[in-house]
Amino acid sequence: MTIHGGFAATSSASSSASELAAGRDPERPGDPGPAPSVTVVICVYTERRWSQIVRAVESVFAQETPATQIVVVVDHNPVLLDRVCHTFPGVTVVPNTGPRGLSAARNTGVAEARGEIVAFLDDDAEAEPDWLAQLLPHYRDEQVLAVGGRALPAWEEQRPRWLPPEFDWVVGCSFTGQPTEVSAVRNVIGCNMSFRRAVLERTAGFDPALGRIGRTPVGCEETELCIRIRRQQPDGVVLYEPSARVRHRVTTDRTTWHYFRRRCFSEGRSKAVVARLVGSEAGLSAERAYTRRALPDGVRRGLRQVRDGDGAGLLRAGAIVAGLLVTASGYICGHAMRASHAAGKPARQRRDPGPAPVRVLTAELSERLPAVPDSGPDGTRYAAAQILVRLHGQPLGLLDVALPAGGLTPPALAGVIRERLCEEVDEHLREDGLPPLDRLDPGLLGEAGTVGGGVSCPPRRPPQEPSPFVSVIVPTCGRTPLFEAALDSLAALDYPRYEIVVVDNAPQRSDTARIVAGRAAADPRIRCTCEPRPGVTHARNRGLAEARGEIVAFADDDVMVDRQWLRALVDGFTDADVAGVTGQVLARELEAPAQIWIEQYGGYGKGCRRRRFDRTGISTVEAQHVHRVPASPRSLYPYLPGSYGSGANMAFRAAQLRRLGGFDPRLPSGEDIDVLLRLVLAGHSLVYEPGAIVWHTHRREVRALRRTVYQYGTGLSAVLAKCVATDASARVDLLRRLPRGIAYALLPRSGKNARKQDGYPASFTVLELCGLALGPAYYAAAAWSARSRRGRR
Repeated sequence: MTIHGGFAATSSASSSASELAAGRDPERPGDPGPAPSVTVVICVYTERRWSQIVRAVESVFAQETPATQIVVVVDHNPVLLDRVCHTFPGVTVVPNTGPRGLSAARNTGVAEARGEIVAFLDDDAEAEPDWLAQLLPHYRDEQVLAVGGRALPAWEEQRPRWLPPEFDWVVGCSFTGQPTEVSAVRNVIGCNMSFRRAVLERTAGFDPALGRIGRTPVGCEETELCIRIRRQQPDGVVLYEPSARVRHRVTTDRTTWHYFRRRCFSEGRSKAVVARLVGSEAGLSAERAYTRRALPDGVRRGLRQVRDGDGAGLLRAGAIVAGLLVTASGYICGHAMRASHAAGKPARQRRDPGPAPVRVLTAELSERLPAVPDSGPDGTRYAAAQILVRLHGQPLGLLDVALPAGGLTPPALAGVIRERLCEEVDEHLREDGLPPLDRLDPGLLGEAGTVGGGVSCPPRRPPQEPSPFVSVIVPTCGRTPLFEAALDSLAALDYPRYEIVVVDNAPQRSDTARIVAGRAAADPRIRCTCEPRPGVTHARNRGLAEARGEIVAFADDDVMVDRQWLRALVDGFTDADVAGVTGQVLARELEAPAQIWIEQYGGYGKGCRRRRFDRTGISTVEAQHVHRVPASPRSLYPYLPGSYGSGANMAFRAAQLRRLGGFDPRLPSGEDIDVLLRLVLAGHSLVYEPGAIVWHTHRREVRALRRTVYQYGTGLSAVLAKCVATDASARVDLLRRLPRGIAYALLPRSGKNARKQDGYPASFTVLELCGLALGPAYYAAAAWSARSRRGRR
């Protein structure tokens, strides 16, 4: 049982007499006399911590001031209960009589206690020999309700260089920002605390709705309890005694970024629950002071350390910002749940079900238009439809259409297309030498042969002769059930000369090799290679090294490619200046809220207009005219690499990509947009070709979407940080535009956020901002690590 009460168990003030009850001096806790009797409670739950449990119990036996009683509470683990009973015959060993979890286990220990004071020690902490001797004298003052001490980290390996001391609460330890002498505080820290037993009995102890359950990193139960006992006894005092020390073991699994983020998010949610129970004024008072003072001081200190030659100072400063944002997002999520509780709805109705499913389909104008029903075969009700409108296979527009009751009939759909895409249809028809749409019978739109029917669409650009040989690279870990279908769609491409190189990024699994071998036996264009280093960056670089084509195209293992996909990508290489071509990525389904929200976030599609990017501006092709939009010094262009395209659908001239060095493994994500940006900044051109279409199956899980938006944030800011660090010509220009970039990321009506509708979870925006704040730290850490490895060679 570890980290409890973490976020801001801070001093509510310094140890001045006016902030302690009745003007007492905390250095002189009361008249001399015998210390009260004490019961020490240790809660345990897993045999995996057996050696730590033994050390925790032995540290209590070794106290200079002996405990009256030691109680070990075993949380719903009969095997562990039996082992503790046989190992410690002089200890009171009892099972948790309440629901599973730390709070109920502590309450069980209180019920067994005989001492006047109940002290709590975690099962992975060891008390210093004078621990009780430092805690107990304060109880000679009757107004002292609880006393907590300091928790020092005992690292299993070594302290992570990126972890700021202001966030040691993440690993269940005392942190910078707490008082350094005896002080009145709002609450104590969970692994080192004590209470009067009478106070615990009078207040019914810890709230089982809060607190850790198994390995789930939640807490705040002691925060809520301390606030509650102070409300019942306003003249009472909760003290922090830094001389009462325990050493809290920190295992390596708690020194990762993943645990840091998870712990911060859980703490934010717990704080929302505490605020609901005791009010935000009491529940967040210490956090406000901690956020105003301790965290800005920590950021400034980290930046000073960078100036003094400690590169890890930037990591610590970034971790402070990211930790605050992640905790805030957890609080927002918890606050939303609080609002649902307040509405008094049944448990299954409290959560907003999210947006209704959206039907996804394609309408080809040279064929009969389909009806668009508002329900599916399984009874699913659709509120809207997303329709890709094509003519002769060429995409003209992506329509979002609300579905009325009963759906849309073909004539109704024809009317919507006429209203919204009339200019696009006419433009295409003029290029084909066909009459414009306004000369056709409106009632016939969509009937077979009425719009361009029977007439083939001439090539928009002359095809390259002979067709260049292309290597299609597909990185995979073999985990997606769509992998086989993706291979089948790639094998059916309408293109004469290409190979498919599958990069097995999890060669310890046999599935990928087996699937590819089965298909390669019938299709010699398919082959497999291995990349044991995990990560799509390494996999793409391996594919690039193995590719035999003069053009390399990249596709994800969870997409279905349009039959003309590769031909459209190759047609985008119109001249030698074009180094890369990206295509359109469309949703294959929009059934779950997470799939709809990722489209509102920005999706992957970049529209149905062909565009050409270079360092000086953007060219848009409309009919036979090219509209040139030069880059304005007041715009963010060209430092918006996400607008160039997506890694799920891109192709490059192999020689130029190799000269560029391929994909950068130092980036946490965003290695695809980094390549696109580097090509533009190097003076090459990129083309976005909307006719090169792949259909992507977005993940349905909200948890996966949280991870995605966070990774998008880290990837973008890491790419820009790399640009600042490595490109001297772009550094001043990019930094000058940074304030506009921040506004672009934050303003609700900016081009980036305009698609987000009511109901889009605010926590996703916060997670993205967390990623944006942390991306430079990720890149700096990886770059520093790479330099260190080179230095050791």
